[in-house]
Amino acid sequence: MAGRKQRIRVVLDTNVFVRSFKARHKTNANRRIVRLWLLQRQIQLVASAEIIQEYVEIFARVLDMDNETVAEWQTRFEKDRRCSVVNLGRRYTESRDPDDNLMLATAFAGKADYLITNDRDLLDLPVEFQKTLPFEILSPQHFLKQLT
Repeated sequence: MAGRKQRIRVVLDTNVFVRSFKARHKTNANRRIVRLWLLQRQIQLVASAEIIQEYVEIFARVLDMDNETVAEWQTRFEKDRRCSVVNLGRRYTESRDPDDNLMLATAFAGKADYLITNDRDLLDLPVEFQKTLPFEILSPQHFLKQLT
């Protein structure tokens, strides 16, 4: 288990959590990444209050989690040492989706190494723009390949 400062700093797009919870197999890339954070403590989740709010709203609405479970997840995101909560500074406008711009801003503010997503709006941002970022935007599959 890596110490907090030695862990890889990542922002996980909400879709990574959703696909992780819906995955049927332990080998699913999204599920493996959530396990790297939650159980194996190899990655440090970077989140903002705005992203945590998005997470819990999606957990309730899309994953149909009950209020108690959603509250437990919110507490985990806000209080757990495996999660660094950051305040947003710079705001991005490069993505068509404002929620995606929130992910970019959180990764920047949290000095993330990676933004992990399944969202084509983020993955397909122009290469010229991505080169200006101090973090990489990767799909779960590509992130896992880089770890090996």
